[in-house]
Amino acid sequence: MICPHCKISIEDDALFCTNCGKKIETISIDYSQPEDNAEITIGRYTTNDITLNSDSVSKHHAKISYRNGNFFIEDLNSTNGVFVNGAKVTKSSISSSDKINITKNIELKWNDILSAFNNKRTIKTPPIPKQQISKSEIKIGRHSDNDIVIENIKVSRYHARLIKENDNWFIEDLGSSNGTYVNGKKIKKISVSDKDSVLIGGIPLKLEDLLRKEKKIKGNVNITLENVSFEINGKKIIDDISLTIQPGEFVGLIGPSGSGKTTLMMLMNGMNAPTSGKILINNQSLHHNFEAFKGQIGYVPQDDIIHRELTVKESLLFTSKLRLQTTFTEDVDSQVNKVLKTLTLTDAQDVLIGTAEKKGISGGQRKRVNLAQELITEPSILFLDEPTSGLDPKSDNDVMNLLKNISERGKIVLLTTHAITEENFRILTHLIVLTKQGKLAYFGPANEACAYFGVNKPFEIFDKLEKQSPDSWKVKYRTSGYYKEYVVSRKSESRKTESKILSNYNKRNSQISQLLILVSRYFKIKIRDKVSTLILLLQAPIIAFFISLVFNRSEEKIQALFIMVIAAIWLGCSNAVREIVSEQAIYKRERMVNLSIFYYLFSKIVVLAILCLIQCLILVLIVSNALDFSGNVNLLFIILLLTSIASLSIGLLISSLVKTNEAAMGLVPIVLIPKIILGGLISKFAIMKDAIKVVAAFMISRWSFEASLISEFESIASVVIGDIGFSKDNIGIDILVILAFNIIFFYLTYFSLKRKDNFGK
Repeated sequence: MICPHCKISIEDDALFCTNCGKKIETISIDYSQPEDNAEITIGRYTTNDITLNSDSVSKHHAKISYRNGNFFIEDLNSTNGVFVNGAKVTKSSISSSDKINITKNIELKWNDILSAFNNKRTIKTPPIPKQQISKSEIKIGRHSDNDIVIENIKVSRYHARLIKENDNWFIEDLGSSNGTYVNGKKIKKISVSDKDSVLIGGIPLKLEDLLRKEKKIKGNVNITLENVSFEINGKKIIDDISLTIQPGEFVGLIGPSGSGKTTLMMLMNGMNAPTSGKILINNQSLHHNFEAFKGQIGYVPQDDIIHRELTVKESLLFTSKLRLQTTFTEDVDSQVNKVLKTLTLTDAQDVLIGTAEKKGISGGQRKRVNLAQELITEPSILFLDEPTSGLDPKSDNDVMNLLKNISERGKIVLLTTHAITEENFRILTHLIVLTKQGKLAYFGPANEACAYFGVNKPFEIFDKLEKQSPDSWKVKYRTSGYYKEYVVSRKSESRKTESKILSNYNKRNSQISQLLILVSRYFKIKIRDKVSTLILLLQAPIIAFFISLVFNRSEEKIQALFIMVIAAIWLGCSNAVREIVSEQAIYKRERMVNLSIFYYLFSKIVVLAILCLIQCLILVLIVSNALDFSGNVNLLFIILLLTSIASLSIGLLISSLVKTNEAAMGLVPIVLIPKIILGGLISKFAIMKDAIKVVAAFMISRWSFEASLISEFESIASVVIGDIGFSKDNIGIDILVILAFNIIFFYLTYFSLKRKDNFGK
């Protein structure tokens, strides 16, 4: 259809125009009979009834007239012609069955023609008065048999209900997956009034919205920055920025290197908090109510942060199950299939995502899969950092048009980009331009930015910014009409719906199902990563072979047991040391939504413990048979397994503290060598100084070595244990200490990851 405001062709079911950003009111019109002798014009200039933004279209390209019940199209001496059913025409009668092209490449839809005639008639349907529901109980949810239907995947089928008791309204959550919030606080049942803000599935609503006699509700979300600044070590990165972005707007964020584009985006999506100023979503503080708004914000970073060992559909299924927290498998499948279709990924759904070494889907498809991870939860605000970087021009255009279509559904889409082209400026509705030092140089319509800066080509804006100081650009914008229209007036308009802002909220309780999903996904990833997993498994038989080869005499069992303990520590640590740092971007993205740190770590422990079990079993079987161990081999296996699992917790702790795989592997020897030196054999525990023994007590190798000696020598040569300096009666203490190491390092890793949480604060 044609936007009645700016006359640009948009999707038939669009809620907002992607060109002017204005809301499209749904009206019922009879298109069949335009007024006799009515005419519409088509061309590149906005004075036409249908505007086509293409250089191949003439300023005034063609006109269509309606006479005596027939439609006629006439070429207005255009450069590239008018075509009907493939034939170039000067003037021709047309009907809905004809294929009409303005130039060979631009097809004119019949509905757009009728819509333009309708706009010409300026017929308006009077608004339907909003009546109040007379029922005393109103059911709210996603299923069609509710009194109020909210079509959003984060809304449960039967989410909540309003109950009228003694002339007061109460809202009650019906055990929904994503909770019901009132003024930022998660509730079970509470009284509500017009002053309260209700969030259902993360969608902000007022009591009056819920009491209107409207079957379906679609939440319209806006985001406002009020005098936002951000400093690091006294250096101002973002300087006093105010603006409001409304539903349906597709906003580009550009600026020279070092202007703070990514920093501003991180503030707006809640991952960082401003030093001063406020960021509001529908006039509620984003950072004070972050938990409630999680599902409404999507963030797609520049890197493709997806598990390459999964297929496209598997990746989306796991993301859906984690984020939606629904027990209905059909809901998850339906949502995944919907997203696959939206992003034209259906044909690639069973293809491995792949890596540079192992070919999978294409680069453009990976970008769309990355985007699909966020679209699963149907966010109202979508942030993207360089979504088209590395793509060819066609893929770039495809992604931009895809994002344009998303914004047309009433979503806010904001992206940083270096693709400063005329084509992209036509696709974007609005533009934010930052200067160096994070000052706002422009916020307004994208197609008017070049005129504002006095340039002909978009990329020339950067040269223009260099010719004046950042402060002068800031002052120029604040004294411009754009500032009054797009900052001041929008701010005062949004304040009309101002609601309470509370800082306390209840965190969503993670479900045990999240652990099962994480374990299932991680296990599949390890199985698919055949080379790395095989290398880890081969370490155990190789180490066992050399232990058996070198320590082949009965009097060398002590040395063999010590090396087995060190091997168990090495195996556990090396299994885990890269597992967090290698997917830190994925972790941060999922943590931003609803990932439980406890279940995330526990899923790592569960899967890696299976690997440790196989390794320790191979180690014990080979060495015990080769050296003819006569003690309690089963106890030895349990000791080595517990030691290896405790060591994988040490590996996870290292992995949580560093930023690169190389740094993680570099720390392993530093952690391992003290355990070798203070384990009780290199320097016998019996001859260690008391102070050194205290230090040795913090080494898991000291307790594991003692327990291993007891398992082998307690019944046949307990004097050996005493000679080393250990006690044969300490087996219970040894196992308890090893278990304590497991718990301590698990929680140290937990708090290490918790320390990295800075979003919403």
